[in-house]
Amino acid sequence: MKRLYLALSVLVLTAVVADAADNTVVGVVTKVEPGTIEVKTDSGETRSVSTDSMTMYRKWIVAKPWGQDARVDAGFVQVGKRVHIEVAKDNPSTPRTVWIVVGRVGYP
Repeated sequence: MKRLYLALSVLVLTAVVADAADNTVVGVVTKVEPGTIEVKTDSGETRSVSTDSMTMYRKWIVAKPWGQDARVDAGFVQVGKRVHIEVAKDNPSTPRTVWIVVGRVGYP
């Protein structure tokens, strides 16, 4: 019975991760304009998203100091920064949350 629960849990987690992957843009910022962020994704394609007043910006802290404030604004997004953007399911060009990676070696 425990194996059945484990197998079902793995199946559900796989489905959740696959669904989340469809709703993200991950890569390096190549262009920032008012209301628009352009990203070169890890697969090499260029994606553009249109930000609005509902877009949230957060730091994705991967190095010390861990206790720094994760809240930022649109001005923190800069060319060369690595980002992980969660987009709306109904409109993949509209971001819900823009996570800006902070502290990763090789990225400003």
